[in-house]
Amino acid sequence: MTTVLTVLLFAAAGGIGAAFARALCATRSPYEGGAPPIAVRPWTFVAAAGGIGLAVALHGQPAAQVAVLLVVVVALAGCSAADLACGALPDALTLPPLVLVLALAAFAHDLTPALAAGFVALPFAAGVLLSGGRGLGWGDVKLAALGGALLGAGGAAVAFTLAALAAYVVARATGRMRRPIAFGPYLAATIAITLSFMRTI
Repeated sequence: MTTVLTVLLFAAAGGIGAAFARALCATRSPYEGGAPPIAVRPWTFVAAAGGIGLAVALHGQPAAQVAVLLVVVVALAGCSAADLACGALPDALTLPPLVLVLALAAFAHDLTPALAAGFVALPFAAGVLLSGGRGLGWGDVKLAALGGALLGAGGAAVAFTLAALAAYVVARATGRMRRPIAFGPYLAATIAITLSFMRTI
């Protein structure tokens, strides 16, 4: 029964994130020269989040960590949906979970998540500055920082390397090698998949 409840809670979190993204994108237009909008059905995010919930339930995460993960899944689903729909990774989706994770770590006198977030965000920030914001955006930096805080520097490095490889493979397979792509969903997916198999955050 606990497993079913966890799956349902995470599925709902995915749906909430997708709905939040729709609301945020309703007043935004896709960036000129950015990736073209891609319509993804809300049930996709619900199903993906439910799968994360199943993995979390099977790992037996403590209730407090499950609560934090639910907030993170809302953010990750929302970031994916928003980046696909309007090419944005809004602060309203990236900053609250980052602040939450860092605050909980600070309360436990653990500076590791903050250091990891900064370490992981630095190369992304350099990418934004070097590309003039055309290759990466500051939303990607904040999402990467969240990944670093959650996964640690080593885990985030592996996850984001996989994200880059996945983006490359998809771009090559779809003939979009020289066109802009939404990188946020790849970052969010690798963060979520890695978290699904971690016992702690």
